[in-house]
Amino acid sequence: MKNSKSNFGILYRDELRGFFHSRVMLVLWIGLPLVSLFFQLLQPDVDGMPLLTFTALMIGSIGGTLSSVLMATTITGERVNKIYDLFLVRPVSRALLMLAKYFAALSCLFLAAVLALGLGLVVDLAKGLPSFSLLTQLLQPLALAMAAMAIASAVGLLFGVLFNSVAASAILSVYLGNQLSALAILPGLFFSERTALLLAVSGGILLPALILSVAIGIFRKKVL
Repeated sequence: MKNSKSNFGILYRDELRGFFHSRVMLVLWIGLPLVSLFFQLLQPDVDGMPLLTFTALMIGSIGGTLSSVLMATTITGERVNKIYDLFLVRPVSRALLMLAKYFAALSCLFLAAVLALGLGLVVDLAKGLPSFSLLTQLLQPLALAMAAMAIASAVGLLFGVLFNSVAASAILSVYLGNQLSALAILPGLFFSERTALLLAVSGGILLPALILSVAIGIFRKKVL
């Protein structure tokens, strides 16, 4: 058990370093705050929905799409290039490889979402809105964005495991990643804040867990 935790920590840090040097993550860290700033300054008509929540839905959709493609193409490319052979000569399980990559990606996405929504919060503070209410309102948008991106990233990981074609895994990840991540986003459009938050968090945990279980099961049987 202790050895598994140690291996996971090593793999997780290695994946983080890889994502930190990824151009896609750089785009997310810069682009998502710019999207947030754009909506804050433009002040679009969102039919009574809190602007920060609307911004979170956009962030979840954009970030989810990019992270899904990144996961799919990275895993497919590493499999095709026999990168995992180097890991598996050590006592490292295939499940840990996938989980480390997934949670490293989520950590980077969390940073991007915090930067984006935090910038929106700063803009609202500059307008003189009360800080306490804004801080409490920040939690729901952040949960919605992370739930959507968690689902999309899991979909990308699954297609990265399934296909040997980078193009096929990328295209299917964009399409189905967006479709399934909507399960986290849609409650924010139709339900009260509390219900939407509960549904988003539930979907953002249960659905990725199911997809990851399937992906890991397939990866364990794959001939690398």
